[in-house]
Amino acid sequence: MMVTTDRLATYVLRHADDNLVLAQRLGEWISRGPELEEDIALGNIALDHLGVARYLLQYAAELLGDGWTEDRLAFDRTDRQYSNALLVEQPNGDFAQTMARQLFVDAYQVPMWKAMASSSDDTL
Repeated sequence: MMVTTDRLATYVLRHADDNLVLAQRLGEWISRGPELEEDIALGNIALDHLGVARYLLQYAAELLGDGWTEDRLAFDRTDRQYSNALLVEQPNGDFAQTMARQLFVDAYQVPMWKAMASSSDDTL
């Protein structure tokens, strides 16, 4: 089990996990969207979240050191070692439920990223 006392690494990893799990959930809609435009849009949103997850996983691996890599953090942990918000791992349900979940995630992440822009940590 991965235990870290580095608060910044834990913080970064939590946000990476949120984005990684959400990207996977949104990716489940590819080729299943109600209309072609929604299908393509959800695929692109999933890719955006995957890109954020990769960036944050790389930074978390750098902070953790000790042989951790982006890939190890993404694939070599058990489900119990992920620290994502429960909201992002909820089943998609129908299209409306997925959009409602995305609204709540965006309502949280937009102000969070605005606050991060003024962080003393240049990487964030």
